[in-house]
Amino acid sequence: MMHFFGKTVQVASATLSLFFLMDAGWSQSALSEAGVGDDGQFLVELDAYVKYGGNIDVIDGFTGKNYHSDNAVVKAIHTSFPKIMGGLHNRLLELEAKHMAFQMTQGITHGRKLTVLADAFGIKGFELDDESWLRKERTILARLRAKPFFQIKEIIVWEKEGLSERALRGNRLAQNLRFNPDSLTWERRVLTEWEVTIRNKRNLKIVNKWQGLNLDTNKGFHISETLPNSVYVNAFREVKVSYPIIVSRTKDSEEQITQIQRQIVRNLSYLYDPFSWAARRNTRFRTKFSSSLVNHMKNRSYRVNDREWFDAAICNFLNDMVTVEMYGLKEVYSLYTTRRFANDRYLLGLAMDPLNWLEGEDRSQSSRKGPVRVRFSFNNSEGARFAMLDMYLRYGYAFGENLRSKLVALKKKEFGRALVEQAIEEVSGVPAETYIKAALKAQAEGVLQYWEKLSTHP
Repeated sequence: MMHFFGKTVQVASATLSLFFLMDAGWSQSALSEAGVGDDGQFLVELDAYVKYGGNIDVIDGFTGKNYHSDNAVVKAIHTSFPKIMGGLHNRLLELEAKHMAFQMTQGITHGRKLTVLADAFGIKGFELDDESWLRKERTILARLRAKPFFQIKEIIVWEKEGLSERALRGNRLAQNLRFNPDSLTWERRVLTEWEVTIRNKRNLKIVNKWQGLNLDTNKGFHISETLPNSVYVNAFREVKVSYPIIVSRTKDSEEQITQIQRQIVRNLSYLYDPFSWAARRNTRFRTKFSSSLVNHMKNRSYRVNDREWFDAAICNFLNDMVTVEMYGLKEVYSLYTTRRFANDRYLLGLAMDPLNWLEGEDRSQSSRKGPVRVRFSFNNSEGARFAMLDMYLRYGYAFGENLRSKLVALKKKEFGRALVEQAIEEVSGVPAETYIKAALKAQAEGVLQYWEKLSTHP
């Protein structure tokens, strides 16, 4: 029997038991994943942080002019905001640099193993170029090292005692305030536009990302256009941020200062995420391998007829073999459930909120509705991939070698599905139709069980 990695892998998960650690599948940014927004120590160390950015304007929300009142809360927030941003920027840089270094090392190893395995299955010439590996992410990290993305342009001050719908009518600065009749409180929002300007000899390409966050509920939206691989460090424009605060003449000043500072840290732990240009943090480095192999195979000849079914099925299965060897079965389930259930395309923060506060604002609501269901069918490549994964978990390389030998021995085109079914039947000793039906049921239950445990104990 051929061992593709030079050793026998002990597949402890062959019975599909789920005794593995659960990852927080829906963390969106490095700062929120690290819990910075809830870290009380962050503000304790505030004086140690380097100030970030230049002077921040302080604007009276009611007049639109510079704020001149002698308010201790406003003074403290104005003084501390640059240090908060400096601390968050440095923490983000530290977290992402470590994350990138780890993923580069693991990713290159993963890619090389997948190259060897693909070659053994007759998929020649596949290689993840070390130089192009995670090019967008490395460019974003280089830009982050060069200078921060955010410029806090202004703090808009609203005195609570003067707030009323009548007082705010027609006020341009009040577009980011609203009164919530359910909670009987005033709520604030921040809207940001991230812009990338890519110039070449022929044209100018502008790519945007829009984010919005309710600063009091930490619910918001994320809308992003695709960032091309050709992006370069100087293409990223600075993001100007206007941050509203509400202060009260009657509440204790120290309590207000602490509360607002904590809100700023938590809000920006969601908003300050340049890497969401590339992909959500929880899938950013994990989808590259299988997608690259599928794209590579599409451009090559292979002696099977049902390429649409076969290409994605075999490429994802080969990547699953590498994934199980390197990280265990839980990584296969984790990535599948994260992509399928956790990553609402437009979500930012704790939950999706399109923040359609003004007339004419019509951002989309969440696209995910209804209960979570998992059903696999062997008629599509996704189901075929999980049927083969089940065989691999139970029979190891015996199945892989049987299927490989059939594929590389082909002299003329045959149907890949028939070859997979033959390999399943020969190795398992069970009729293929019977085995596949039971395997897909077991895999669907395993995936759903993983997701339910992750959802209840993130």
